[in-house]
Formats: sequence, structure tokens, C-alpha cells
Amino acid sequence: MIGEDSMEAVCHVGVDALQRLLALGLEPEDVYTPLGKASAEARLATELDSPGMAGYTFWSRCNRFFRERMQSKAGWGYSNAQQILRCVHPSQKFAITAVSASGPVGDENASWSGAIRTKNPKGPAMARLVQRNGEQLELFHIPGQRAEVPDVSEMPTWFLLYKSTKEGLSFELSMPVEMHGKYVDTWRERIIFPDDPFRGPEFDIKRLDEVAEEVAVEVPVEFKGAI
Repeated sequence: MIGEDSMEAVCHVGVDALQRLLALGLEPEDVYTPLGKASAEARLATELDSPGMAGYTFWSRCNRFFRERMQSKAGWGYSNAQQILRCVHPSQKFAITAVSASGPVGDENASWSGAIRTKNPKGPAMARLVQRNGEQLELFHIPGQRAEVPDVSEMPTWFLLYKSTKEGLSFELSMPVEMHGKYVDTWRERIIFPDDPFRGPEFDIKRLDEVAEEVAVEVPVEFKGAI
């Protein structure tokens, strides 16, 4: 849980959200565009693909298209270290990665801990990342001190959280600081986007990942007696 001695949690909405995005070197279209393109590619998956293909495609393509868009802006880089697909800010002070989530994603009234969590369990590499996020942010918060960031694995990393339902696609940009069990579920800063252009069942990627009920195929077998 976020303690009394920690930095105060903040949720940015409206004009404040736009200003916070600008401070990070982003504008809404930098997120809308990769989400839209990833959704289009995920919808190419069919029931003849491997189960879960649509969800995997969305995750991979969202990170790819976000990184491609930000690389077109001067200085943004990327890293696949520890199989975490980061997009790295030119200052190398922070990175961003797209992650699937569950719970009330995009709801400014969601609880800071336990309500929104990563959809899938995470391993030791992500656990270390989240722990370092909290440590780095505390150090940045101390007046006159600045955390040294020697490599990408030490950078505070924002999560571009997304969730797909029959109502459409919801998303937010949030800073994770704690895990419970194998799920990241505690956030110190959340940015709620002013618009959501991905409403409607056509953006329900989750249903594409549902395993279709297998239909038994009956093959007639003729038994012949011994000769």
C-alpha cells in the first residue's frame, strides 16, 4: 500500500492530464495511433489461429507501433532487455511499456491499490522493475538529490495499461510501484486520457481470444471379423 510517508498519489484528468502528457514528451495521438493500429492487426486473428493470438498480437503490435511513432520524434529509443518492451525517453530518465490489465482501467475513481492490476502474472524481472520504480521515485522526490540511472533496467517505467471488453477498449498511462503476489496492482500516478475513440464491440479483443468449443468429429469405423 502507499504509505503516509510516500509521495502523494496523483490522478491527472482533463487539462491536467494533457499538461502531464506534454511534460513527458507525449500528446494523446501518440497513444491513440498505436492502440488503433494494434487493434486492427489483432482483429486479423481468427479461430484458426492459436488460442490467445489476438491478445498476444495486440500487446506486441501496440508496443511496436508506439515505439515506431516515438522514434520519429528526436531522441526516443527502445529496449527489449529482460523481455520488457520499453520505449525510452530521450533524457533516459524514464521508459514506457504497454501492458494488458484488468479492473476499472481508465476510471479516475478507481482505488490506488487492488482495483486495477496487470491481467497476467508477472515474473522476477517485472517485480524488480516495480520495486525500483518506487525507490527511484522516492529519491527523485528528495530535494537536492537525483537518482542516477546507469541503464534501462534502472529507469522508472510507466505502464500504458489497456483493457478490452464488449464495450470497447479502455486505457490509461500509470506508474506502478508495488505488486501483491504475481500481479502489479498499486499505482502512484495515473493519467486518464480526455477521449476514448475505441468504443464499441469491434474493439473487443478479449472475445477473439476465447477458446471456441471443440466440436467432436465422428468418424465411422467399420469393424470386420477375423478372416
